[in-house]
Amino acid sequence: MISKDSKIIIVGGGVFGLSTSLWLSRSGYKNVTVYDRCSFDKNYYNPSNGCDGASADINKVFRMAYGEEQEYQELAIKARDIWLSWNQSIEGSSPSDLPAGLSPDDKLLYLCGSYFLAEGSKLREFYGQSLQTMQETAPEYRKMQFVRGNQKDEERLHKISPKWVEKLHIVDGINRGNINGFIDINAGITIADKACVYARFLCEKAGVKFVLGDPQGKIDRLIVEPSGSNKKAKGIKTADGLNHWGDLVIVAAGSWTASVIPEAHRTVEATAGTVMFIDIPRHRQDLWKKFHPDNYPVWSYRRGEGDDYYQGGGFPITKEGRLKFGYRGRKFTNFQDHPTKSGLRISTPRTKYTENPIDTVPMYGLSRMKRVIHEAFPELAEFGFTDSRLCWYTDSIDNHFVVDYVPGYSDSLFICTGGSGHGFKFLPILGQHVKNQLERVPDQFTPLWKWRASVEGKSNNGLSEGEEGPREMNKIPMAEREDFKFEKRPLERL
Repeated sequence: MISKDSKIIIVGGGVFGLSTSLWLSRSGYKNVTVYDRCSFDKNYYNPSNGCDGASADINKVFRMAYGEEQEYQELAIKARDIWLSWNQSIEGSSPSDLPAGLSPDDKLLYLCGSYFLAEGSKLREFYGQSLQTMQETAPEYRKMQFVRGNQKDEERLHKISPKWVEKLHIVDGINRGNINGFIDINAGITIADKACVYARFLCEKAGVKFVLGDPQGKIDRLIVEPSGSNKKAKGIKTADGLNHWGDLVIVAAGSWTASVIPEAHRTVEATAGTVMFIDIPRHRQDLWKKFHPDNYPVWSYRRGEGDDYYQGGGFPITKEGRLKFGYRGRKFTNFQDHPTKSGLRISTPRTKYTENPIDTVPMYGLSRMKRVIHEAFPELAEFGFTDSRLCWYTDSIDNHFVVDYVPGYSDSLFICTGGSGHGFKFLPILGQHVKNQLERVPDQFTPLWKWRASVEGKSNNGLSEGEEGPREMNKIPMAEREDFKFEKRPLERL
């Protein structure tokens, strides 16, 4: 059992690693060290500066709508309070009191509204469940959710501000207006890179040590020794050849987790979402204004089911003039040999910065995105996409996180991952519940986050497909730069 004096090694400086180390250190754990191959102290989690983990991003969705999953809804509400307190702390700080990469005018959470859309006139089941759960468990927050096309809701929204009604109809061009959905004006976006910079700053103030950069912060392998009938993780070896010893190793390496823990390959899988960007020229102030967070919400659009399923959306413009659009109706895999386990093939992230770099995305997602965006905003067609990114998620078999001791390692190895595309919003609060699992203090997440593996004969959220599945990138067409341009007319339904 760990104690406050235990030497704790955390592999990974993204959301899971940051939140865990912050809550541990603030709870009295005196010896916590985070290792990461990225030089976050120099590149400030900026994805344009060599960062390719999912946490290093320009923005993320902040939502509290979770269907029937009340546990995550309540966790998001708690996180929201802390996000807003962090906003206040930053605003009230002098520039010299903030870390490099942050200024007093930076916000980590923008309440620009989160808009949930789907095709057809009937409210999608998940949306209806979200509204019902909120009504039953947090009615004050339900009052700030407004259904598109509901006369009373739109009248209520207009009384708050006509601007919100404009946001409610900002994407009416999708599916020729035959859409349903609701907007939550208590939700919005987090500024991911800035948020990670601030969280790491708070960690350092609390006493967390960071070893960053390649090779000194890059893990080469776990140091594992026999321990009776089990094994024991004694520490890690980094790429510079040094051994680092610890009482507990926590692997919070996101999409690289299974590369570190071979046993995790049936528990989590690296999958790539399709992300595209449009850079709006500075002289087009009309578009800068239209897509500003004051005038434009973050939105998600869902259509169809099964193989026809579409899920994608868009984000407000950044301070640099960049619009981000994402598609995750199908997420893709990249199977490679495991770096330490002979004969094992696992899905492994491939990015602009990996040894075998990639600077494009699958045509499957790009073509579907182009159609929806062209319907919603035909004025963007002249620019086309100017950049792309594969955002590597860490999918679990059921979209619940995986936060537990790894079986067979005598309580010396702990896994902390499985964000499944919805973990970032919990950055300020996640570590509290990770700490509970570490200390074996049961809470509402203990049964949801326990160690589990894919089961033969079940879909397992795609983890059973393997290298022969339809999502493997080596077998599907990839976009050329010419494909980043928009056609003059919207594409036919795909």
